Amino acid sequence: MASSCDVIKWKQAHLWLAIVCYLPCVFITASSSSVLTQTLEFSEFGGISKFNTPESTTKPSHHLNAHPNDHKGAGFRAELIHRDAPSSPLRKKNITRLERLHLAVKRSKVRLRALARGANNEKLYRSSPSRGSSKVSPQDFTTPVASANGAYLMQIKLGTPAQTFQAIADTGSDLVWVQCKPCTRCYSQQGPIFSPSSSSSYAQLSCTSQQCQQLSTSSCGSSSTCQYVYQYGDQSGTKGDFSTETISLTTTGGSAQQVANFAFGCGHTNVGSFGGAGGLVGLGQGPVSLTSQLGSLIENRFSYCLVSFDDAPSKTSPLLFGSAASLPESGVKSTPILKQGSTYYYVGLRGISVGGQQLGISLAGGTIFDSGTTLTLLEDSAYSVVRSAFLSDISLPTADGSSAGLDLCFDVTGLSSYQVPTLSLHLTNSDLNPPAANYFVLADSNTLCLAMGSSSGLGLSIIGNIMQQNYHILYDRGSSTISFAPTQCDKL
Repeated sequence: MASSCDVIKWKQAHLWLAIVCYLPCVFITASSSSVLTQTLEFSEFGGISKFNTPESTTKPSHHLNAHPNDHKGAGFRAELIHRDAPSSPLRKKNITRLERLHLAVKRSKVRLRALARGANNEKLYRSSPSRGSSKVSPQDFTTPVASANGAYLMQIKLGTPAQTFQAIADTGSDLVWVQCKPCTRCYSQQGPIFSPSSSSSYAQLSCTSQQCQQLSTSSCGSSSTCQYVYQYGDQSGTKGDFSTETISLTTTGGSAQQVANFAFGCGHTNVGSFGGAGGLVGLGQGPVSLTSQLGSLIENRFSYCLVSFDDAPSKTSPLLFGSAASLPESGVKSTPILKQGSTYYYVGLRGISVGGQQLGISLAGGTIFDSGTTLTLLEDSAYSVVRSAFLSDISLPTADGSSAGLDLCFDVTGLSSYQVPTLSLHLTNSDLNPPAANYFVLADSNTLCLAMGSSSGLGLSIIGNIMQQNYHILYDRGSSTISFAPTQCDKL
């Protein structure tokens, strides 16, 4: 069946770009007559299979240019696999797009509570006189990290010879761990469990080791080996031997590079929301995270570029380290990372504009950039103002979005396009001006919803992964900044 949206043109800054869109489709065009609105154009067919954003004026090849400091470190690449991808062990089979969206919204709310609990425990941990070498009972203390039930997985290779696993990638936690034999209590995972006895490079860490001292909670076994305990904010947990292993990374040229003595958790007891994943890869700021341990090898920086929520789930999103994480030479914006001692990546959100009108919003406590939360969630008072602004600026009848779990929705039955107000997030030193596909989502062919929500009294704000999609986002730990540039991520 042919359609007028098989080939779509987008005009912005006097540049036309062609995009292929398969039935049915939604796409964004920036209004050439006003900077206050963006035009949503969509075809009206039952069930939504795609929700495209236009190609960025940034050409992906620019991202692969040599970085001035390339000689100081290596460039590595991994692929982030969306939890709904056919190859994902977390995937729920035979669900509709609406059900997929609803589940993502539910996970966002669970993760919000976990992040808020973790942020509070993090404050307690930093002020605790017994941190570091403390042997804290997990019943009395929850490790200051978020929900283990993330949105993306990555492949990790440990051991000699290498054993391969799919593990949850999480910017909201630190520890890297996998399920290990022998299992006291292990959940069912896709693929074999890590076998220490099959690796010639495996070694347990002692209680007096520096790595053991860097854990937030640990204890010593009868043989004085380091035992870790991690209870996540969503009450999932893992415990076992804190050990070292050789980790294998893939360079951008496709070759393997091994890094010895990488500290990780060899989990013998693992419970909770890990699905069938082999473990978890923490990308946070803490000392035992993947990015912290790789350190100067990756120039203390990593980046990712998340494809659209409505792209085919089989599409992967690049996760880049070191020189491979370079952004283009122009069009880059940056904002400082706040609270460097935190696991989380906080940024300053000075205000928000809707339709070019800055709203009376103050979010002084900082906002978390998080790849594991789908929605963008704001403190209650801030979200109320943003919601009211969109509601007053959009002259469409409202619709019930409860089937998707979303709060503000509009009836777009019979429409082929509609203009929505622009959104600007005023970060410290820069603005994030996303396309409408990053803050509106189709719940079904007749219902358009705001992909934002409130933090339900928890006093926390999160910039989620839909808001980040089709931006190349660089976490530069060396300069304590997060930088971003619009990019067509599936071409990177």
